[in-house]
Amino acid sequence: MIFLGAAVGVMLLLFGSNTKSREEEPQKEIYSPEEDELVLYQNYLEARIKSLCESVNGVSGVTVIVTLSGSFESVYATEMKDGDEEYVIVGSGANASALFLSRQAPVITGVGIVCKGGDNATVRRELTSLICATLHVSSNRVYIADSGA
Repeated sequence: MIFLGAAVGVMLLLFGSNTKSREEEPQKEIYSPEEDELVLYQNYLEARIKSLCESVNGVSGVTVIVTLSGSFESVYATEMKDGDEEYVIVGSGANASALFLSRQAPVITGVGIVCKGGDNATVRRELTSLICATLHVSSNRVYIADSGA
């Protein structure tokens, strides 16, 4: 009985440590093509905003974060038939598909900017006005802070 208990204990130590090392391995983030596109768009916006902010007098060392709502959305043509809205279909048989109109980008829900010069009220006002005007974001969705560097 003691021998059996010792054998089970040794097996748990051996196999238990194996499981623990697997859990400690960092998990790779896997994105779908749609998520990749969204990340690319977010990076593009952040780079453009950074460049824009750095062109303002008294601003340097800019870091930008953009928050998006949802993802890209495809818009298809519709028509009313017998009181119901239906997609406009083009083609026939296996080639039939809805008529694509456009693709809408996700809505920008927030912009955070950290920069040298962000403690100056005039600079904050300038950057807020600039971001609001160029991105059509309300001023309560823009926050500017000083980097302290």
